[in-house]
Amino acid sequence: MHRSTTSARTLAVLGAVLALAAAAPEPARGGCGCDKPPPPPAQVRPGIAYAGAPVTLFSPAFQVGVAYTVTFTSGITGDATGVSATVVSLRDLADGQYKPQLVVPLPSMPLGPASISATRGNRNKPDVAIDDSAFTVAPTPVALPAQYGSWHYPNFQAAVGRDGVAYMAFDATAINLPMVFEARAAGYPLRFGAEDVVFRNVQGFLMQLLMQGAPDATQPVPGMFVFPAANPDTDSETLHYSRHEFTTYFLQHMERQPHAVDPTDGNWHLDGSRHVDHNHLILALMGSVNGAPPAPGATPPFDLVVDTYSLFYQGLVGTSSVSIGQSARTDSYDPSTGTLDAHGDVFSNGPLTLSNSATIMGDATATSFTFINSSKITGQQTLLAAPTSFMQLKVPAGLPDLGTIALSGQTMTIDGPGSFRASRLSLSGTSVLFIDNSRGPVTLYLTDGLAFSGKAKIVTADTNPEHFAIYVASTKLVSLTSGTPTFYGVVYAPTSSLVIQSSSNFYGAFVGQDVSMSSSARVHYDQALRGQ
Repeated sequence: MHRSTTSARTLAVLGAVLALAAAAPEPARGGCGCDKPPPPPAQVRPGIAYAGAPVTLFSPAFQVGVAYTVTFTSGITGDATGVSATVVSLRDLADGQYKPQLVVPLPSMPLGPASISATRGNRNKPDVAIDDSAFTVAPTPVALPAQYGSWHYPNFQAAVGRDGVAYMAFDATAINLPMVFEARAAGYPLRFGAEDVVFRNVQGFLMQLLMQGAPDATQPVPGMFVFPAANPDTDSETLHYSRHEFTTYFLQHMERQPHAVDPTDGNWHLDGSRHVDHNHLILALMGSVNGAPPAPGATPPFDLVVDTYSLFYQGLVGTSSVSIGQSARTDSYDPSTGTLDAHGDVFSNGPLTLSNSATIMGDATATSFTFINSSKITGQQTLLAAPTSFMQLKVPAGLPDLGTIALSGQTMTIDGPGSFRASRLSLSGTSVLFIDNSRGPVTLYLTDGLAFSGKAKIVTADTNPEHFAIYVASTKLVSLTSGTPTFYGVVYAPTSSLVIQSSSNFYGAFVGQDVSMSSSARVHYDQALRGQ
């Protein structure tokens, strides 16, 4: 089991991270999917990098146009490699000011701590000398696949810095859809807890902690946690990490879009805001092996195991409870053939109640089960031992704002591809909201509630549920009570009550807080969301 107390080393490192974040200027509001505080001023940035990644040095001794040799020396083997570069003037991510900088690609180096020096011309004394406690060489990034499944990387070695922190790098460039990752080291018994995990990116931005809250970061971040090791004698704990959709991020960074990257300086957008790279991540684990921090350098080889699955892994999810009644039913379908199947799984973080001929054609997980009047579950029933947490929603900055969408008998079209925000979506009467996702996904973020009733309907050009998503970032009611239409899409509303009360067919997946389904409604889970 992972520790219930936080080590002094973890407290020191985490305290420094939080202090730097608190002291940093205002966040970079570049619409990169999240607002991130800029990295603090530093002599070298980033402090962890892998071969080929740019490393930037700062010094008041630098003069623009002067040539230098930057030497990286392994703190483990003593091997040294030099790289030539000329000082340039670029904006510093820390404060946005132009400063003389040396930017060089990190050469191939032994993993672990490395010192850095920068020497002008033929001089013997360097203008910059950085101790190996300030810089660590990480392994080549693991390219995370866009497909769901279980992935094994044999003979993997992580890097360990001078302070005993273990580092791994990941490349998530291929992933745009929301995804959940679970990773562990098989054959390397690294002990760590949620408080020991920090994500940065290759630019030096602090990207994610698993614990939050001032002043001592003791509140777990929903959707981010650590499982105890199944085989603690040989394996590490399992890190559970939820990544939200990045279609929005991708679209905002396309050519001629508001946050297209400046071709002369990839750290900035053409509109002058900071560019935050969400694709190239550095994972830091402040753990221990046999009760002590790992030795600096490369870890022993182990099998890195990464399991990936959709944020919409079940057809119907209640983060607090689920109630299904009045002949309502869940099942599944294969979108390639249209064939119905019995994988309409249901998950409840609390009780699951079925009544009046309700049917779950699939498996069900809950803290308790109640059956009333001929209701049934055709698959396995699993009692949930402990509640799980779900990813928080944050509306990305810079989205086109559609305001309140309230239709009563009218027709409206949202053209894709694109991501949009709206306060409330309300459809009634014979209203039609047409989603033109024929050229790419449409994502709609709501900051209020969602309701459609009567014969109102949402029609999508592309019926692939992954190409139309509604995210509800509020506690307001989500009510799907229209009479006859068919809906294709996914709805993620983990803090909203979700009511599905109609004789309609809903294709995709649905997440709410207290979920109620009745009146012969049908939820058909798209098996492609699970990778099947």
